[in-house]
Amino acid sequence: MNGEQLALSKLLKLAKGYHSALKVPEQATDWLDIQSSSLLVARLHQYWQQQYPAAGRSYWAIKSWGMLYWQPLYLAVISVHELTMSFSLQPMQQHYQQGVIAGLQLPTIKAQHHHSQQQAITNMAAHLKCYVVKLLTDLNLVARFNERLAMSLLADTLLAILLLHAKRRSNFDIQAMAAYWLNALEITEAGEFTVFACCSKAPCLALTRKTCCLHYQIGDVAKCANCPKQPQQIKVQRMQQELITTCCS
Repeated sequence: MNGEQLALSKLLKLAKGYHSALKVPEQATDWLDIQSSSLLVARLHQYWQQQYPAAGRSYWAIKSWGMLYWQPLYLAVISVHELTMSFSLQPMQQHYQQGVIAGLQLPTIKAQHHHSQQQAITNMAAHLKCYVVKLLTDLNLVARFNERLAMSLLADTLLAILLLHAKRRSNFDIQAMAAYWLNALEITEAGEFTVFACCSKAPCLALTRKTCCLHYQIGDVAKCANCPKQPQQIKVQRMQQELITTCCS
């Protein structure tokens, strides 16, 4: 196994530890290739439009966008903070089936190893932005979707992944690394980390989102605990209760 194969093997093994869907699926139907992604992106958007016609244009666009960027974003964060590495996402193919993008394949990667996570962030953020901007361009062919909102949604997911990583690495400076990522991606609007008292002696961090996924618009579904579209007092109470339930169960 050469250096590139070893780096890819490590990356994919780590990825499955973060999210079980980050793997090569056993049964594959359609693959989203960044070089020819427009038709599949249109199919993805049409699926959610037909699935929830009453949810509205904003929901269809946001749901589709979230499907498109979540896997490359996970790989970008894992590559930097687990391996201090960056690589081009262009060869990546994402698995698509019935409105869901989950599963991936990478034939190889040209890994670049760095002396610091800050350097890795700078390089990996450039690769990530190049990849997702192409997908956003494809999405805009079927749904008018503001880039500022799109990147703010991505930023909130980025912070959620960093929070997940922080739970695995106790000495991780999440505030500093979040700032590096947002600066490298040129994102000015994002959520923030909020400190809550928890059942343990140490305070707990939670993500206060800047953006809304609009999932509640599909029907009889409650807003997320950290949804920005609810009164501040209710949001804080729900977030703290959710955190206590998660940490103390």
